Amino acid sequence: MNTTPDTQLTSSLEDYLEAILFLIRRGRVARVRDIAKRVGVGMSSVTAALRALSKRGLVNYDPYQVITLTDAGREVAERIAQRHDVLRRFLTDVLGLDRELADTNACRMEHSIDADVLERLRDFAEFLRTCPRAGEDWTAKFLTFCSRQRSVEQCRQCLETLRAERMP
Repeated sequence: MNTTPDTQLTSSLEDYLEAILFLIRRGRVARVRDIAKRVGVGMSSVTAALRALSKRGLVNYDPYQVITLTDAGREVAERIAQRHDVLRRFLTDVLGLDRELADTNACRMEHSIDADVLERLRDFAEFLRTCPRAGEDWTAKFLTFCSRQRSVEQCRQCLETLRAERMP
């Protein structure tokens, strides 16, 4: 089992780290009010979370100052953000979900997915992008299948067409 520091964090604390990283990447500093807005909670909740993250050595926090990530905090936050990004891209690029729905679900999934499962999803998406027998055509056909009430009859017709094309 993965025993990296982020496995010791609650989903909520992971969300705070991800929000801080997001704010810093946007060229802004991370302040309590900005984190509260990003996470959708009150400033007192952010303060409590920052104290917990500071005790774990993941953030530098002093009241009324900007919040920064420690090296360990940045590493954990980047790992969380990467999980989120892989999941969101899989949900949009492979399953064809709209970005907002994919983003919301990726946020929930990122906290509990095993590293091996995440890697397999990433590999599957890469396979679809690069394999000539799968590729974007396969993904497009899947999206058509979904948009047409999942008609198995269409799959049968497609198989019959392939069989007929391969017969001499």
